[in-house]
Amino acid sequence: MVEMSCDVLCIGGGGAGVTAAITASEKGTDVILLSKDHIGYGNTRIIGGIMAQGDVETDRKGENFFRDMVVGGDYLNNQKLCRVLAQEAYNAPILLERFGGMVKRDGKGIISPEVLLQVGGHTSPRSLILPSAGPGVGQGLCYGVARRKNIRTIEKTIVFDLLKEGGKVLGAVCYQLTSGEIIVVKAQKTILATGGGAWIYYPHTDTSRVATGDGFALALHAGARLIDMEQVQYIPFTLTHPLGMSGIVVGEPFTAGPAGVLKNVNGRDILPGVASKTRAQVANAIILEVEKGNGTKYGGCLLDLKANKDHPQGSILYRHYREGVFKPFTDLVRIAYGKAAAEWEEPWDVYPAGHFFMGGIVINEWCQVEGVENLYACGETAGGIHGGNRLGSVAMTELFVFGKRAGEKAAEDISDHACQEVDRTLINDHVEKLRGMIGRKGKYRVIELKRELQKTMWEKVGPAREEEKLKAGLEIFSFIEEKFKDITISGACKYNTELLDALELRFMLPVARSVALSALARQESRGAHVRIDYPERDDRSWLKNIVVEKNDKGEIFARTQAVELSYLRPGN
Repeated sequence: MVEMSCDVLCIGGGGAGVTAAITASEKGTDVILLSKDHIGYGNTRIIGGIMAQGDVETDRKGENFFRDMVVGGDYLNNQKLCRVLAQEAYNAPILLERFGGMVKRDGKGIISPEVLLQVGGHTSPRSLILPSAGPGVGQGLCYGVARRKNIRTIEKTIVFDLLKEGGKVLGAVCYQLTSGEIIVVKAQKTILATGGGAWIYYPHTDTSRVATGDGFALALHAGARLIDMEQVQYIPFTLTHPLGMSGIVVGEPFTAGPAGVLKNVNGRDILPGVASKTRAQVANAIILEVEKGNGTKYGGCLLDLKANKDHPQGSILYRHYREGVFKPFTDLVRIAYGKAAAEWEEPWDVYPAGHFFMGGIVINEWCQVEGVENLYACGETAGGIHGGNRLGSVAMTELFVFGKRAGEKAAEDISDHACQEVDRTLINDHVEKLRGMIGRKGKYRVIELKRELQKTMWEKVGPAREEEKLKAGLEIFSFIEEKFKDITISGACKYNTELLDALELRFMLPVARSVALSALARQESRGAHVRIDYPERDDRSWLKNIVVEKNDKGEIFARTQAVELSYLRPGN
């Protein structure tokens, strides 16, 4: 066992965690940046390459951007968080460039209207292209960390549990895959930036395999609340076949272009003006059309882009697909569907796949986790910002805006005293529980339980939801939880992937239950949440957030609370 101490522990090595770590370090604090993957990896490394940076030709108050987020989120958003993001969005590309990343500027080196894109749900062009996409962003984040002397990094390390005593988080107990060591980190402040949880839908997801909801579960276990966990964004245009490529993203709503058409199997246009719609609107149209029995033999709808080739603006988009920033999508389509589809002569078979969690940990404007002292959250791990639907390109902005705020606040809250001494009994108890998992002999293989959970999530708690399926899913989760008590784990210390799977499944199970309970509670369709048995949005009864927490017995339950309509409300 290795013990370490620091002022600030940042858990998560993607954009939000790195931004928080760098910001805290620049305030003079001693930082440990801990990542389950390599620094700069996770979902940050696989982003498509666009970032909202706010409205250029305004006084930077962000009112239009703010309104778009709230309207696009179907009014479930925490509007105070939205206002912060809208007002500080302009700083996100500046931070990325300062760390070592790149954004597209015009010939004069300025971020001007001519380099901005208008993405679905945005009422004006405000999204920047990141020329080197995810890998370039990841590399820039690595450069940023490497240049700071007071940031220590621990990679390939998963948190087993947070150290919590008397309502305060005092660090974490972790397992490092590469060394096999148990690492105890004692910290004055801990920041959760572990990303989302869409890997619970594998293989129907375009996310990284590390996105297993770790932060959600850690916070919930520590006494935090989660909000609107039913709001899982399904990105609408992903491949439906072959099986090994299903769930791979091949475009955004706006990449349908001005002449693109989304059709059912009978050739009917199911969503006119598809390129201007939000992800939720497009995904929901496909989901409902397939539920009506109008899907293809692969279970999708048809995205016909051919008319764009003869359209003035559409032809520009086609060039981007042929040789520009979207060429990777074309390469994937060519492999999956053939040359004619790659050249837009044949339509693409598409269906939504798990992409992003709008729900997450309840935080305030400075990323402090409500109800738990010394704990902060930022990035996809935090909830409330996007409401029922995240507008395209805003996630990248969120990483830098709220990552910076989390790092600043954690550093500001550091006392002059050394880390509070953690009760040895507490540390030993956690360490022994973790050690006790290694070499367990039972009836069930963890990977099989993991796949059972993922299959259940897609079939029972996936894009098209109804009461009977949701209740069946919750029953299956209970069976898996019982089986988990009787699992087999390798006795190896180094690279014990069975232990890694087991630790992840410990997180995925409460996350899955949180999503299902929230989906069952919301008896309407709103944002990314589609209830077949409640197909309409109901503002009269359901302008409510769904809150998930644990009771005194440790049981997860969901309740409702009225949405705080701080600035905007439907109809104004």
